[in-house]
Amino acid sequence: MKAKFTCVYFTAILAITIICGCGKKEPKDIEADYLVEYVKELHLQNNVKLVLILPGLGCHGCIEEGELFMKDMANNKNINFVLTKVESLKILQGKTGVNVKDHNNIIVDTDDRINVPTDNQIYPCVIHVKNGQFVSHEFQSPDNFMALANIKKQIEDGKLQ
Repeated sequence: MKAKFTCVYFTAILAITIICGCGKKEPKDIEADYLVEYVKELHLQNNVKLVLILPGLGCHGCIEEGELFMKDMANNKNINFVLTKVESLKILQGKTGVNVKDHNNIIVDTDDRINVPTDNQIYPCVIHVKNGQFVSHEFQSPDNFMALANIKKQIEDGKLQ
C-alpha cells in the first residue's frame, strides 16, 4: 500500500512539474516573438541584412559601441538603424557625426514604441534578417561584448553582403 501511495505521489508531482514548466518561455524566445512582429512592421527591403536597435538609455558602454558602429556603417544600405529612447537627437548626431536626415536607413522611434519585453532592452539589439524576414537576434552586452565587432569584421571580409 505504501509503495502504491509513493508511486501515485511521485506521478502527481511529475505531472504538476511538467504542466507548470511547459507554459514558461525562455527570454530568448520571448524576444524573438516580439522581434519577428517588429521586423514585419518595418517592411524591409530585401537587401537589408541587419537591423540595429540602438537605445539611448541603458548600458552606457554597450550603447557607445552601438553608436560607433552606426558612425562607421551609416552609409551601408544593408543595415537599418532604429534609434529609440533617445534623449537628444542633436547630441547623438554630434557624438556620431551622422546626420539622421541624410540617411533613409536610420529610423527614429520618436514615440518610444520599441520595448523588447525582457531585461535585455537596455542593450543594442542586432536583428539578422533575410528577404525582409527575421532570422535571429543578439545583443551587444557584457555577456556578448564582441557582437558588433564580429559583425563589422564579417562586413569588412565580405561575408555579410
